[in-house]
Amino acid sequence: MRAVAALEAAWARDDDALAALVQSGHGERPLAELVAQYGASRLQTVVLVATGIAHLDGAEQQEALTQWREGPLSHVTTVAMSTMSGWARAAGEDVGATGDLARHALQSILSFTTIGDDPQDLRTLFAYLREDAVAQS
Repeated sequence: MRAVAALEAAWARDDDALAALVQSGHGERPLAELVAQYGASRLQTVVLVATGIAHLDGAEQQEALTQWREGPLSHVTTVAMSTMSGWARAAGEDVGATGDLARHALQSILSFTTIGDDPQDLRTLFAYLREDAVAQS
């Protein structure tokens, strides 16, 4: 849920909210790491939906995944996810770097959707992401 809140705060350029979210409690992972992990997870999911692979079943899905893994989109996605992970380690607790990471993670996700920059569509996406985060916890 912190990662989704960070995406929202970064999109709104709310540095005060990001600063509050960056403060992690004892035993909590740094926010930048959470954002990178969450962004990579959502990016992978949206790519599978956008390519139609998520809607396939059984052997057909496995064959499509095998073909996808051999293609350039898979490699570009892997580079994006690796970059987010490295960026997160470098960001530490820096609010500006974490906000930049969150905005780029969100942009990576949006690049495979038709949402664009429409504020209402983004609010709908954030509501979905919040619901999904609660369901996954």
